[in-house]
Amino acid sequence: MATWTPIENAKIVGILPEYRSLLKNDETNNSAGRICAQELIDNDKLNIFTDRINKVKYPIDTLAKHIIRMDDIVSGNAIPEHADESNWANCYKY
Repeated sequence: MATWTPIENAKIVGILPEYRSLLKNDETNNSAGRICAQELIDNDKLNIFTDRINKVKYPIDTLAKHIIRMDDIVSGNAIPEHADESNWANCYKY
């Protein structure tokens, strides 16, 4: 399950303000990503991430890495390469 679904990406983009706030409060990218990943999993009432977290060995790390990647994409610091990533490119600059 390598490709992230549009709804997964939307949920991740939705948590980016919190992710950036954590960065401003001196959290590292990895730490902020893990905190936000845990929150997404804990509050996943619609089971958006269930398939993904059940198919990977380290669900928090998997989500955290994609949170970091999506932050780079929406800020314009990374080029979208997969699925619907281009829909999010440059939509939330720093």
